[in-house]
Amino acid sequence: MIADYLTTFDFNMPLIDAVNDSDLTGVRSELAALALGEGLDSGYYEAQELAEAFLDAAREANAEITDPNSPARNRLVEIHDHGSSYQRRLFDKVAPLPLADAASDLVWLAALMRDRADMYRPVEAARQSTR
Repeated sequence: MIADYLTTFDFNMPLIDAVNDSDLTGVRSELAALALGEGLDSGYYEAQELAEAFLDAAREANAEITDPNSPARNRLVEIHDHGSSYQRRLFDKVAPLPLADAASDLVWLAALMRDRADMYRPVEAARQSTR
């Protein structure tokens, strides 16, 4: 029974659940919607990279670093200007938020995307076992 379920597993299901979760903040639901259909690995790694950049920017802000060419600011500019379209959509969604909130929401998404990617091996093993 579990093998049957896993053979038809939809990797977007956790994202769809998040989109439809009325207990989530609007931003997190919207981030999940933006992540729908992204690759398992690339979706995770790109969300993680952006989350880390916003975390670094929040740390700099807390340390009252105001250098316009600080490492975190440069990294955010690099991602915004040269990142994937997925990263730019995520960036644009959280950009109006305070840095700590943006970082928190992106860390949440990266964890969701990691858990989604972690399902690949058990699902693939189940698919192989039913052939």
